[in-house]
Amino acid sequence: MHKVREIIRLATDVGLSERAISRAVQVSRPVVSHYLVQARQAGLRWDQIAGMSDEELLERLRRGKEAQPDPRLVTFVEMLPYLVSELGKKRVTRQLLWEEYRHSHPEGYSYTQFCFHLQSHTETAQLSMHLEHKPGDKLFVDYAGERPRLTDPKTGLEMPVELFVAVLPSSGLIYTEATESQDLACFTSATGNAMHYIGGVPRIIVPDNLKSAVKRPDRYEPEINETFGDFARHYGCAVIPARVRKPKDKALVEAAVNLVYTRIMARLRNQRFATIGELNTAIWEHLEALNDRPMQLIKLSRQQRFDELEKQHLGALPADAYELRRFEQPRVQTNYHIYLRADRHYYSVPYTYARKLVKVAFSRSTVEIYHNNERIAMHRRDLTAGAYTTTVHHMPSAHRAMVEWTPERFIRWATKIGPSTCEVTEVVLSTTEVPEQAFRRCHGLLSLAKRFGDQRLEAACTRAVHFQTLSYRSVKSILDNGVDQQELAAVPEHHLPAHQNVRGAAYYRTDQSVEVAG
Repeated sequence: MHKVREIIRLATDVGLSERAISRAVQVSRPVVSHYLVQARQAGLRWDQIAGMSDEELLERLRRGKEAQPDPRLVTFVEMLPYLVSELGKKRVTRQLLWEEYRHSHPEGYSYTQFCFHLQSHTETAQLSMHLEHKPGDKLFVDYAGERPRLTDPKTGLEMPVELFVAVLPSSGLIYTEATESQDLACFTSATGNAMHYIGGVPRIIVPDNLKSAVKRPDRYEPEINETFGDFARHYGCAVIPARVRKPKDKALVEAAVNLVYTRIMARLRNQRFATIGELNTAIWEHLEALNDRPMQLIKLSRQQRFDELEKQHLGALPADAYELRRFEQPRVQTNYHIYLRADRHYYSVPYTYARKLVKVAFSRSTVEIYHNNERIAMHRRDLTAGAYTTTVHHMPSAHRAMVEWTPERFIRWATKIGPSTCEVTEVVLSTTEVPEQAFRRCHGLLSLAKRFGDQRLEAACTRAVHFQTLSYRSVKSILDNGVDQQELAAVPEHHLPAHQNVRGAAYYRTDQSVEVAG
């Protein structure tokens, strides 16, 4: 369902064509058309579905009438890569390919239509087209092949870093900066810096097929890195990577890289920089000169063309900068916690989601947990391995009560029943070194009031105090046998007869000094 949401967002909010959406979302164009027809018939826009659950969105879409594309064309388009590759082989003719096509698809195109569609594709594929880029439409981003270096001032050792370059194709405005690496954090930060430098957001970001942007490169259906896709949604634009092994798709950014080397990096060739900050300060000083330099053919600078033609066509920047988020898809355990592999830490969700598959989005400071596009929990990120972060409201009522058990709570409960019950409770709590070990006994003792009533429990505790049998088992036995309802008689005193084998109380005194015979 997240792809369906993205199709509707790119069509209604970004305004991309069906073909552009097809490439951005990695689904076929007929499928894009199908869902857009359903969305239009249901009257759905991105601002309406952003907070919808998956079930509600699916139900709304099902109400619309499905638009079915020509199945023959869908099948033929799927076969085109194979047909084109086979046609280039020796002694393979269109007639042979058509016969094989009709053998596997008897209801398919006739030979004339087959040749027409095949020729249309092959002729178009062989053309080299000059693209007129719309103002504010695309931002090309890439890393340079030749890397600048930092120099350690103490040891003199050099460390290579990366050079990020972005260009707006309509005006030619260039942005560049050095980054420590090409990892996800550096790439998203540099791309965000590029958009803040130009002061707006293009409709489409066109990266090369580096791993930080494209999880699985493919000529027809590339899979966008989930974090970079989240970055694009935050800025309100789409990601359409350059095609694999199609250098003409990124010719403009390659030209921009050459300009950065000749106009900026060449001027810094004899300087040494110890930190990324120092290197970028020097780069940005020369970057302004590059963008203000008049171009030979049109006699206008890139900055002038940008201000006149492109600036007003860019989208607005979001109020907050993007905070890098990563994603995992764990299953909720039976103890209503998910295990976040990145932290080796457990986080709670409402217990009703036990055993369900959820999506976790975690940033440097927070962990958000979603189910069917609805956020069900949010926690502060904790890097303590093996520990648990639990919200009390996520627990079932029985578990919640156990968490809230304290000695003070049991004493207040016992006091409401009577002084003898309170005395027995205090003794039970003091019989263990750790009070938590006695909580179950206290709970069992005080719960006897539900079965026998407060008066009988207080009478039983009074008898237990009198006979100094202060325990849960003793009080329960008194109540079970009805002894609490008998009159409490005085306890007779028994005196032991004097005898030489009776040691007496003095024997057990510990404050006496004992002499040991040598």
